[in-house]
Amino acid sequence: MVAYRARILNFPSVNRVEDVDGYLIVKNGTIKGVSVDKPVNEDIVDFSEFVVLPGFVDTHIHLPQLDVRGKWSCDLLSWLNDYIFPEEMKHLDPNYSAKKAREFFELLVKNGTTTALVYGPPSEESTDAAMQVAKESGLRVFMGQTLMDTNVPDELKTGVSEAKNALKRGVEKWSRGMVQYAITLRFAISCSMDLMKLAANIARSVNAIIQTHISEQKSEIETVRRMYGMKYASVYEHAGVLYPRTVLAHGVHLDNEELLLIKSRGVKISHCPSSNFFLHSGVMDMGAMDRYGIDVALGSDVAAGPFISMLPVLRDVYYANFISPIRAFYHLTLGGAKVLGIENVTGTLTSGKSADFTVLKVESMEEMSAEEILSNLMFLGDDRNVVATYVRGKEVWHR
Repeated sequence: MVAYRARILNFPSVNRVEDVDGYLIVKNGTIKGVSVDKPVNEDIVDFSEFVVLPGFVDTHIHLPQLDVRGKWSCDLLSWLNDYIFPEEMKHLDPNYSAKKAREFFELLVKNGTTTALVYGPPSEESTDAAMQVAKESGLRVFMGQTLMDTNVPDELKTGVSEAKNALKRGVEKWSRGMVQYAITLRFAISCSMDLMKLAANIARSVNAIIQTHISEQKSEIETVRRMYGMKYASVYEHAGVLYPRTVLAHGVHLDNEELLLIKSRGVKISHCPSSNFFLHSGVMDMGAMDRYGIDVALGSDVAAGPFISMLPVLRDVYYANFISPIRAFYHLTLGGAKVLGIENVTGTLTSGKSADFTVLKVESMEEMSAEEILSNLMFLGDDRNVVATYVRGKEVWHR
């Protein structure tokens, strides 16, 4: 048993923070509790100068796009063609993917991220290589091959029969443990109806996460309407993609009919404000998500999002939706775990949960309230604030 001495902040609900100057007690990778009293006969790790928060959850990030952050383009579809597809072609080489995966996961832990929902490389072999690296990193990762079969370069296409075999092998191999397979469709423009239906059927059969994009830009929405003759959300409904383990990124321009459909299917949204600002996609309305009772988490959306650190993403959440620091950190921790369906495992520093936490430095912290600490991190924070990252009680990174 180990006790971590620190200022401990926890987010049990959307507008509530628990603030304890005391000890986070961990045994065999599991949290046993939080106490203001010094434990007896236990090893003490002194983080008394720092604040401990639940580990950060990034619910939308593209591994193959790590090296093309900050590449300006006039719109989403041009950006994909000019920068993203050429970079993703490099990831057809599994050795290249493994190399970049090591860089990718090292950056995540250095930034306090303990759980991530990841878009993998565009081939089965490269995705498997990247998932092996994810396993070695010690992080909690959901990832899958990024599937596409239309309106992309031929090299990136995976046909329906090929995808069927790859998905079956992927979900069988990566069905349990810290690294699990997520069914990953790029978006409706690059996926045929047959491919989407196949992916949805396999995901439902094993209760796997489905991740894809929706309604990021108006030009994208019009392209989907021309291709399928229906609204964006209706395309996914027709394909069977919408179910309680579906995570849709963006949702900037969803109308009321689509929001009602998404809510009725128990679908979740990953809000990616940094990416939306970068590509000038618009601003997702969290108030609308609240009114419909749709669960929302946060995503860095690398590479359209330029930040690996989720702290600058929180700043952009505030600029987009004017929410409090407490609420922002809720969506980054427990809110993210809920969207991934693992709120009973991680997301809060609560007895019985996995000891997934990040240790951060804040100047003059002893003079601050909990909300002031969070505000400081949200508006001034980045990777330099992160002192250490723990997953299942194991230190996966230390400055």
